[in-house]
Amino acid sequence: MSGIREGILKVEQSLQNLMKWVLFLVTGTMTLVVLLGVFFRYVLKAPLPWSEELARYLMVWGASLGAFVAFREGSHVGVTMIMDRLHGQTAIVLTRAAQFIVALFMATVMIEGFVLVSKIRGQTSAAMEIPMGWAYIAIPVGCLLILMEALIMIFFKGDQSPEKRGESL
Repeated sequence: MSGIREGILKVEQSLQNLMKWVLFLVTGTMTLVVLLGVFFRYVLKAPLPWSEELARYLMVWGASLGAFVAFREGSHVGVTMIMDRLHGQTAIVLTRAAQFIVALFMATVMIEGFVLVSKIRGQTSAAMEIPMGWAYIAIPVGCLLILMEALIMIFFKGDQSPEKRGESL
Protein backbone atom coordinates (compact mmCIF):
# COMPACT_ATOMS: atom_id res chain seq x y z
CA MET A 1 0.00 0.00 0.00
CA SER A 2 2.87 2.35 0.75
CA GLY A 3 4.21 1.93 -2.80
CA ILE A 4 0.84 2.82 -4.30
CA ARG A 5 0.54 5.82 -2.01
CA GLU A 6 4.00 7.06 -2.95
CA GLY A 7 3.22 6.57 -6.64
CA ILE A 8 -0.03 8.50 -6.42
CA LEU A 9 1.61 11.32 -4.49
CA LYS A 10 4.43 11.45 -7.06
CA VAL A 11 1.92 11.69 -9.94
CA GLU A 12 0.04 14.36 -7.97
CA GLN A 13 3.22 16.43 -7.56
CA SER A 14 4.07 16.04 -11.26
CA LEU A 15 0.57 17.15 -12.23
CA GLN A 16 0.91 20.16 -9.94
CA ASN A 17 4.20 21.14 -11.57
CA LEU A 18 2.73 20.66 -15.05
CA MET A 19 -0.29 22.83 -14.19
CA LYS A 20 1.98 25.63 -12.99
CA TRP A 21 3.74 25.65 -16.37
CA VAL A 22 0.43 25.46 -18.23
CA LEU A 23 -0.84 28.41 -16.18
CA PHE A 24 2.33 30.32 -16.98
CA LEU A 25 1.76 29.72 -20.71
CA VAL A 26 -1.97 30.52 -20.54
CA THR A 27 -1.35 33.76 -18.65
CA GLY A 28 1.47 34.78 -20.97
CA THR A 29 -0.58 34.02 -24.07
CA MET A 30 -3.58 35.87 -22.67
CA THR A 31 -1.43 38.91 -21.91
CA LEU A 32 0.09 38.86 -25.39
CA VAL A 33 -3.33 38.52 -27.05
CA VAL A 34 -4.76 41.44 -25.05
CA LEU A 35 -1.75 43.63 -25.86
CA LEU A 36 -2.02 42.73 -29.56
CA GLY A 37 -5.73 43.50 -29.47
CA VAL A 38 -5.13 46.91 -27.94
CA PHE A 39 -2.27 47.68 -30.33
CA PHE A 40 -4.23 46.72 -33.43
CA ARG A 41 -7.42 48.48 -32.29
CA TYR A 42 -5.98 51.80 -31.06
CA VAL A 43 -2.68 52.18 -32.86
CA LEU A 44 -3.27 50.52 -36.24
CA LYS A 45 -7.04 51.23 -36.25
CA ALA A 46 -7.62 47.67 -37.49
CA PRO A 47 -9.05 45.61 -34.64
CA LEU A 48 -8.46 41.87 -34.48
CA PRO A 49 -11.87 40.19 -34.41
CA TRP A 50 -10.67 37.17 -32.42
CA SER A 51 -8.50 38.74 -29.72
CA GLU A 52 -11.20 39.43 -27.10
CA GLU A 53 -12.77 36.01 -27.56
CA LEU A 54 -9.46 34.17 -27.25
CA ALA A 55 -8.47 36.21 -24.19
CA ARG A 56 -11.83 35.41 -22.58
CA TYR A 57 -11.45 31.66 -23.16
CA LEU A 58 -7.86 31.71 -21.91
CA MET A 59 -9.08 33.51 -18.78
CA VAL A 60 -11.67 30.80 -18.15
CA TRP A 61 -9.05 28.05 -18.58
CA GLY A 62 -6.59 29.94 -16.39
CA ALA A 63 -9.14 30.39 -13.61
CA SER A 64 -10.22 26.77 -13.77
CA LEU A 65 -6.70 25.31 -13.72
CA GLY A 66 -5.56 27.93 -11.22
CA ALA A 67 -8.33 26.86 -8.84
CA PHE A 68 -6.80 23.37 -8.82
CA VAL A 69 -3.33 24.70 -8.04
CA ALA A 70 -4.69 26.98 -5.31
CA PHE A 71 -6.73 24.16 -3.77
CA ARG A 72 -3.73 21.87 -3.61
CA GLU A 73 -1.58 24.57 -2.01
CA GLY A 74 -4.32 25.65 0.39
CA SER A 75 -4.26 29.15 -1.12
CA HIS A 76 -7.99 29.71 -1.50
CA VAL A 77 -9.52 32.36 0.69
CA GLY A 78 -11.14 30.75 3.69
CA VAL A 79 -12.63 31.59 7.03
CA THR A 80 -10.30 29.83 9.45
CA MET A 81 -11.45 31.36 12.72
CA ILE A 82 -12.81 28.05 14.03
CA MET A 83 -10.11 25.84 12.53
CA ASP A 84 -7.36 27.98 14.01
CA ARG A 85 -8.67 27.21 17.50
CA LEU A 86 -8.94 23.45 16.97
CA HIS A 87 -6.09 20.99 17.23
CA GLY A 88 -5.52 17.29 17.10
CA GLN A 89 -8.24 14.83 16.12
CA THR A 90 -11.02 17.45 16.02
CA ALA A 91 -9.13 19.49 13.42
CA ILE A 92 -8.45 16.37 11.35
CA VAL A 93 -12.11 15.28 11.41
CA LEU A 94 -13.40 18.74 10.45
CA THR A 95 -10.78 19.06 7.70
CA ARG A 96 -11.79 15.68 6.26
CA ALA A 97 -15.46 16.67 6.43
CA ALA A 98 -14.73 19.92 4.56
CA GLN A 99 -12.67 18.02 1.97
CA PHE A 100 -15.52 15.55 1.53
CA ILE A 101 -17.99 18.40 0.95
CA VAL A 102 -15.61 19.94 -1.58
CA ALA A 103 -15.27 16.56 -3.34
CA LEU A 104 -19.05 16.13 -3.46
CA PHE A 105 -19.57 19.64 -4.86
CA MET A 106 -16.80 19.23 -7.45
CA ALA A 107 -18.22 15.87 -8.56
CA THR A 108 -21.65 17.46 -9.04
CA VAL A 109 -20.34 20.45 -11.00
CA MET A 110 -18.06 18.19 -13.05
CA ILE A 111 -20.87 15.83 -14.05
CA GLU A 112 -23.25 18.66 -14.92
CA GLY A 113 -20.45 20.42 -16.78
CA PHE A 114 -19.76 17.39 -18.95
CA VAL A 115 -23.51 17.10 -19.62
CA LEU A 116 -23.59 20.75 -20.72
CA VAL A 117 -20.56 20.28 -22.97
CA SER A 118 -22.23 17.30 -24.65
CA LYS A 119 -25.39 19.37 -25.27
CA ILE A 120 -23.56 22.23 -27.00
CA ARG A 121 -21.44 19.98 -29.20
CA GLY A 122 -22.53 21.60 -32.48
CA GLN A 123 -22.10 25.26 -31.47
CA THR A 124 -19.11 27.30 -32.62
CA SER A 125 -17.75 30.56 -31.30
CA ALA A 126 -18.59 33.76 -33.12
CA ALA A 127 -15.17 35.16 -33.97
CA MET A 128 -12.81 32.18 -34.02
CA GLU A 129 -15.39 29.60 -35.12
CA ILE A 130 -14.00 26.94 -32.80
CA PRO A 131 -16.28 24.46 -31.03
CA MET A 132 -17.76 26.04 -27.91
CA GLY A 133 -17.02 22.81 -26.10
CA TRP A 134 -13.35 23.87 -25.89
CA ALA A 135 -14.34 26.87 -23.81
CA TYR A 136 -17.02 25.18 -21.71
CA ILE A 137 -14.99 22.07 -20.88
CA ALA A 138 -12.56 24.13 -18.79
CA ILE A 139 -14.95 24.09 -15.83
CA PRO A 140 -15.50 20.31 -15.62
CA VAL A 141 -11.79 19.69 -16.20
CA GLY A 142 -10.89 22.04 -13.33
CA CYS A 143 -13.51 20.36 -11.14
CA LEU A 144 -12.12 16.94 -12.03
CA LEU A 145 -8.64 18.02 -10.97
CA ILE A 146 -9.92 19.49 -7.70
CA LEU A 147 -11.99 16.35 -7.08
CA MET A 148 -8.92 14.16 -7.57
CA GLU A 149 -6.92 16.37 -5.22
CA ALA A 150 -9.67 16.34 -2.58
CA LEU A 151 -9.80 12.53 -2.72
CA ILE A 152 -6.02 12.33 -2.43
CA MET A 153 -6.17 14.65 0.58
CA ILE A 154 -8.88 12.52 2.20
CA PHE A 155 -7.42 9.08 1.54
CA PHE A 156 -3.67 9.62 1.30
CA LYS A 157 -2.94 12.76 3.31
CA GLY A 158 -5.70 12.47 5.89
CA ASP A 159 -3.42 11.19 8.63
CA GLN A 160 -1.86 14.63 9.07
CA SER A 161 -3.40 17.70 10.61
CA PRO A 162 -3.73 20.73 8.31
CA GLU A 163 -1.08 22.71 10.14
CA LYS A 164 1.46 19.90 9.63
CA ARG A 165 0.77 19.93 5.89
CA GLY A 166 0.80 23.73 5.69
CA GLU A 167 -2.73 23.77 4.29
CA SER A 168 -5.82 25.70 5.09
CA LEU A 169 -9.35 24.75 4.18
